[in-house]
Amino acid sequence: MIGKPKSQLSLLDSAFSKRKKRSRSDRLLQSIDTFVDWNRFEQLCEPMYKRTTTGHPSVPIVTALKCLVLQYLYDLSDPALEDALIDRLSFQRFTGISFESEIPDYSTIWRFRERLIRTGLLDTVFDEINRQLNKKNMILKKGTLVDATLVQGARKQPSKNDKEKQNDNDSPRMKARQRSQRDTEATATKKGKKWYYGYKGHIGVDQGSGIIRKYRFTTANVHDSTEREALMSGDEKALFGDKAYADNLLKRECRAFGIYYGILDKRTRNRPELSTKQKKLNKIKNTIRAQVERPFSHFKRQMGFRQVRYVNRVRNELHFMFLCLIENIRTGIALSTPRGG
Repeated sequence: MIGKPKSQLSLLDSAFSKRKKRSRSDRLLQSIDTFVDWNRFEQLCEPMYKRTTTGHPSVPIVTALKCLVLQYLYDLSDPALEDALIDRLSFQRFTGISFESEIPDYSTIWRFRERLIRTGLLDTVFDEINRQLNKKNMILKKGTLVDATLVQGARKQPSKNDKEKQNDNDSPRMKARQRSQRDTEATATKKGKKWYYGYKGHIGVDQGSGIIRKYRFTTANVHDSTEREALMSGDEKALFGDKAYADNLLKRECRAFGIYYGILDKRTRNRPELSTKQKKLNKIKNTIRAQVERPFSHFKRQMGFRQVRYVNRVRNELHFMFLCLIENIRTGIALSTPRGG
């Protein structure tokens, strides 16, 4: 049975809500809460549960979604999220948990996260926040800025001698436990002179607004250019990206469809040096393209996404999707706030 949030506050909740002084975290969460239409998310996620009136009610869908927003916004583990929900009044207020309600334990949030993955609703949830932003005329559709970032795996890359080090006398249970602790889906790639083992997050950002319209999450060895088409929305009038996306066929296609080709020119074997005009154009394109790097900076510096948390791709993809969703909400709030307000 799907749980429903309580509509009435207790006397203790009412007393605390009268406080005039609020923390910065509390003000941020309050602005997120009022900016988003959470009822629409509840409707989209209802198919995750069976239609029944029997049994113990689940944690309300909106409460569970907000718990995931808190977890990834503040880079909390599952147990740390549970402790924070117990201790922090701002978290309780944001999630709608009253003083008379039980705090959901971390295993409950884990099960909700697994339901989201199993039912394939990640794109649906992400698209909904963009639908709300588009309804407020915040998506400009002038152009799309594409880029990707490498994220370190949760485990070290297995060495060639790992199989030899395994003890043949280990029990099947011990071997299964050892396998569960390895990240068998992460891959290695070389960038510059450095090797990376992990995953890669790709985004397509709306030129001007900075809103992430498309996202993709792959293993590290997938080349940036392979996800370029999936990052385009189809209504943009320009495409900007770094030299990894350079492609003469793409240039001709963009011109045929009236899309400005803003991918940086790169040197080739036939042309080892760029012309003065190309260098000048690259500088102009790069100033526009640079906006796409801002979300990655927020993910890594503010939300701790320098290293993935989980040991398989789909769970890390959910994490990345929520980072993109949070970034879009905060961007939307910034765009709707008058300067100096």
